[in-house]
Amino acid sequence: MANQNVPLRVTREGGIVLIELTRPEIRNPLNNELKQAMDSLVRSLEGDRELTGVILTGTGGVFSGGGDVKAMSRERASGEYNGAEDYIARMRHSHGWLRILRELPVPVIAAVDGPCVGAGFSIALLCDFVLVTPRAKFAASFCKIGLAPDLGLFYTLPRAVGQQRAREIFYTGRLIGAEEALRLGLALEIVPEDELLTRAWGIARQMEQSSPVAFALTKQISARALESDFETLLAQELQAQSILLASRYNGEAVDRFAAKEPPRFNFK
Repeated sequence: MANQNVPLRVTREGGIVLIELTRPEIRNPLNNELKQAMDSLVRSLEGDRELTGVILTGTGGVFSGGGDVKAMSRERASGEYNGAEDYIARMRHSHGWLRILRELPVPVIAAVDGPCVGAGFSIALLCDFVLVTPRAKFAASFCKIGLAPDLGLFYTLPRAVGQQRAREIFYTGRLIGAEEALRLGLALEIVPEDELLTRAWGIARQMEQSSPVAFALTKQISARALESDFETLLAQELQAQSILLASRYNGEAVDRFAAKEPPRFNFK
């Protein structure tokens, strides 16, 4: 699927989909071509009942350099985007597929090698887990070109590192290396470059070993945990657990446990 106009390569093994950004020579920019490709791909995954995991990564030692600044300059000069109304439409388009990616009822793993800045940083933090190599570098570099953070970073970054540290990262646009990313909670693990995808596939496969419904409900509730009060979370817990206790998956799992039989995963 990778060519000059569709800068993605998609590989599927069973229910796990690997998405690779394939233009490292220009830092895998989130240009219009990539956004259109992501929109089509993510929407196709939304209703995929066989999907069990998604891995998102870049090739050539680059995750993503964020927005295509050279394209922005060309668009401004040509008049292709000629006012706030044009930019609002473009941002709303991106928000559409970003919401779907964030809410997929399966684990979504960002495997970050090299630069992950600007909008690339935003997309990585929308994932459930972020694995990094020692040469990974993050930055909310929007301020350096007179922009505000976008693609959900105002939501995800303060929840990952706290409000004060998020503001420092927003205001300075400085680089954050792999060790600091791990310390701040931006990354789950640091993995050698040649083991990054192996580890990502391993996590995705490990998480196939559970009830799809239980995983989906757990992800849905935990995604809203930080902005919900205690009573709201108790109500959501009650609803989810009632559904799951009545499920065939739980019934079989409990019976096998009681009979001292090994668990049988991927029961539908």
